[in-house]
Order: sequence, then C-alpha cells, then structure tokens
Amino acid sequence: MRGKNIEYSVPLTIHEMINGSKKTITINQGGTAKTIEVKIPRGLIQGKKIRLAGKGEMSPNGGPNGNLYLKSNPISVEEYSIEGNNILMSKSVKLTQALLGDKIEVATPNDKTINLKLPVGTKHKAKMRIPGHGIPHMKGDGCGDLFVVVNIDMPKDLTTKQKEIIKQLEKTGL
Repeated sequence: MRGKNIEYSVPLTIHEMINGSKKTITINQGGTAKTIEVKIPRGLIQGKKIRLAGKGEMSPNGGPNGNLYLKSNPISVEEYSIEGNNILMSKSVKLTQALLGDKIEVATPNDKTINLKLPVGTKHKAKMRIPGHGIPHMKGDGCGDLFVVVNIDMPKDLTTKQKEIIKQLEKTGL
C-alpha cells in the first residue's frame, strides 16, 4: 500500500514566479518533521502544482511513499495583480500626458525599465499591453504579458491660471 500524498502551499513572490527559486520547506513525514530544499520552476502560478515523487507520507506497510505536491500561493503586492500568466499593474499619469500623448517609464516586476508610448487621447483605465513581460509558461515556450492600466490623475485644486486655461479650452468645445 502506497503512503498518502501531501499537498503543500508555497508562498511565492511575482519575482519568484517569473524566475523560479529554491525554497526550504518543512514537511511532516511519518510523524517526523523533515526539512527539504525544493527547486521552484519558472511559471508556477496559482492553480499549478509540481510533484515530488516519494516525498509524501510513508507507507503503513513498507510500500512506497506517497508524493508531495507543491502548489503556488502568490503573495499579493499592492502594485501588481496576476491573471493567469499575465501581470496587471497600475500607472498614474497626468491629464496632459493622457490628452497629448507622452512616453512614460514603466518598471516591470522583473526589475527592467521599459519606455511605453501613451497615444494621444489615452482614456482612463486604458490597458496598454507589453508582450512577453509577464510570467513564463511552466511547460513549453512563451510568456504572459504585462498590462499597464493607465490611471489619469485628476487635479483637485487648480491655480487661477489653470482655471483660466481650462475655461478657454471649454470655449473650444473640449
């Protein structure tokens, strides 16, 4: 008779899901706490598991051990959210940048800086796609995408000059 399988939830950062990592975990095997080092592959996103053969519970009658299944438990970070292999992040821009278009710098979760072109008339909550900068697929080639969600900062307090300029814009039909 085979030993029972164990399922273990591993907390992972976005950086660890993108690059993979090594983790030291402690499991209970046959009533004994056992520490093992495991290699976390790139792309271990929520809903995916890896199997470590023979690292589960011991068999009660001398048969083979069960398996240990590791599943990803992403650590949530305020500036990023994960949808499958895609990463969403928010980026605040000024009203003038959205209206006139601009180039903005975006820091990816993998510590790279990318220049992103905002088109003229970018709308609030527009999703700008940066292909290949998400979380890699665990099996096979390919990678998810990074989506930058544009948040337009609306000023609360305007100077007298800013109000005059906006009133002039209003007269033009804007």
